[in-house]
Amino acid sequence: MTTRPSTGTNSDAGLAAGAAGAQPHPAEAADVARVAVQAASLVPGVSVVRPAAVRLDDRSVGLDLHLITWYGHSVPTIAETVRAVVAERVAAQTGLKVAVVTVTVDDLLVPGVDVSGVLTVAPEDG
Repeated sequence: MTTRPSTGTNSDAGLAAGAAGAQPHPAEAADVARVAVQAASLVPGVSVVRPAAVRLDDRSVGLDLHLITWYGHSVPTIAETVRAVVAERVAAQTGLKVAVVTVTVDDLLVPGVDVSGVLTVAPEDG
């Protein structure tokens, strides 16, 4: 996604901080990230959500999220559902237009194997 800063802003300053356009108050980006993570966490099949980037300007926001999902769920369906749910929730709670929600699935957890990030190994008989 290419974003353009609003008139009268330093385009390099906003991009260096992960935001396009006017420099947002740090709490604003954190609030948007919190709303996005909470919304994505409600989607069935999502195990972990991590915000990678929040790009804010005066009227819109772009988000990059990284997910870990559970085996047995359709990854494309999860990604599309997360995009829709996050865009709707962020727009409703912030009043900003959501320009883009980019979803990256970093890992797939297998029930019975991946439990709390620990591999379960059965003891040997003998």
